[in-house]
Parts: sequence; C-alpha cells; structure tokens
Amino acid sequence: MKQIVYIVVVLFFIACENSSNSYKPKSSGNIHTVSVVIEDNLWKGSIGNQIRNLFSSEFEGLPQQEPMFSLIHIPTKVFADFAREGRNIIQVSKSNIDTAFITKNKYAAPQIVLSVKGKSSKKIIEQLNSISTKAKTVFTKNEIREKQKRIKKSVLKTDEFKAVGIGLTLPSAYKLFKKDEQNKLWFQRETKKGSVNILVYNMPLSSGKTDLERIIKIRDSIGKEFVPGRNEGSYIVTEKAYRPFYKKTKIKNNDAYETKGTWEVVNDYMAGPFLNYYIEDAKNNRALVIEGFVFSPSDRKREYMVEIAAIIKSLVIL
Repeated sequence: MKQIVYIVVVLFFIACENSSNSYKPKSSGNIHTVSVVIEDNLWKGSIGNQIRNLFSSEFEGLPQQEPMFSLIHIPTKVFADFAREGRNIIQVSKSNIDTAFITKNKYAAPQIVLSVKGKSSKKIIEQLNSISTKAKTVFTKNEIREKQKRIKKSVLKTDEFKAVGIGLTLPSAYKLFKKDEQNKLWFQRETKKGSVNILVYNMPLSSGKTDLERIIKIRDSIGKEFVPGRNEGSYIVTEKAYRPFYKKTKIKNNDAYETKGTWEVVNDYMAGPFLNYYIEDAKNNRALVIEGFVFSPSDRKREYMVEIAAIIKSLVIL
C-alpha cells in the first residue's frame, strides 16, 4: 500500500512539473517587430546605437528605405506579463560573464529570444556583433513561419498550380489575373493603393551559367511578353539604376537563385520592389521561376515583401 501511495505522489509531482514547463502562452506582435529589453541608460548609449545599426538596418530591395526590423524598447523593470509574449525578443544586460545565445520559446510560443550579456558596454557590443548575423536569420525565419500560419487561416482554393506541377499557398484575397497557353500564371491581390502580384512559370533547364545577368535577361523578356503596363507598348523590366541583390540558396533541397531589387515600366511611370526565385528542378528537368512584385505608391512595402517570401517558401514540387 505504501508503495502505491509513493508512486501516486511521484506521478503527481511529475505531472505538475511537466504541466508548468509545457504550458506557454501564444506569442504575439506585428510582423518583423523585435522587442528590445534593456535598461534605459544602455538603450540611449552606444549599446542601443549598435542594436539599431544591426537590427534596424535597411530592408534589402525596397525603393524607399525601411528598417529590417521595427524595434520596440522595453525597460527591464517592466518586462513582465504580456510584455514577455513578443514573438522576437532581444534581452541585453551587464553581467560578470560575456555571452550571447538564442533560446526558443522561453516565455511564449513560437518565440525567439536573443540573450546578450557582458562585463562592459564594449564586451556587450562585441557579443552583439558576433551573433547578429545568425540572430537576424533566425528572426527572419520565425517571421516567415508566422506569416505562413496567418495565410493558412484563409487560403486561396485553386487548381491552376497543378498545370505547373507545384503547390503554392496564397491568401484567399488573391485572384488569377492572367494565364497563357504555356501555363504562365499571374495572380494578384488588390491593396488600397495598388496590388501585390505573384508570377509562376516553367523554363527549360539550361546547362549554361546562371548568374545575375541571366536572371535579369529572363525576367525582362517575360515582362515584355507577359506583364504589360498601363500604356500601349509599356511593360515591366528590372530597374537599371540599381543593381539587384543576388545570392545562391536552396528551395526545397533544390539549387535556387534569389534576386531582389526594384522594377520599372518602359513608357510609363510605375515602379516597385520584386523578389524572384529561379529554381533548378533537376528531377523534372526544368527551371521553375516564382516571382512576386508590388505596386503600391506612397505605401510602406516591407510587409508585402514578407508576404511574397512566405508564399514562395510554401512551395511544394509535385
């Protein structure tokens, strides 16, 4: 009998311990927003300046300057309750050790917390510099997942992507705007001041070198053929005044090339940002191109570009 009572007591304490550890409130916050938990005097000094330099630097590929992340300062003494539920958090403090590390789901879920400690302002800045690239990557991936989760609340139902041999998750606000006999697809959703657009098309897989010049040549030829402007003889091209950002990456384990920059329209006064992925789908002996572009004059465009990235990274190759 004593043994049974002992087992029940042990199980009770294990259950209580697991319950307290497993429960996490849902995280919250606007897309691409980071809470910075730091004492006022540190935020106003060299440490705060460096945090702003690293995490509020320019979001790549936009025609107007916008920050990579919007930063919200939270003094350490008020960091409690709802303040702990931010999706992305940077905690900075002076300590007797110099360290920087990333923790998942510390106070809420999903959540990324970057903790930075140091014996002096100089040491804290050194720790920030050493981990900032990794932290920005982790924060960005967290925001893509969050945007995809929000998109899934109301998804566009369409069979159009089957003709291209893919699956793609778009918000229900998108509509098929244009399609041709080669199954090039153009989806669009209207905004208050313009539109957000998604293009999808296949190409033969080339054995030649894929570089930025080739990507620009391809997208400009498709623009001339498939994406006309408002005026007769007008069409979309890559803006020549600014060199796009370009890097090799992976999409669903396929070699891919990410290009982002600004577009303009020949014979018209229209422009905006674009994000293009050229994906080498060797199994299907093709190149798959998915691009998003935004036309929304006088509007901030960072969140539209995050939406485009979330859509593209939902890709499933059939």
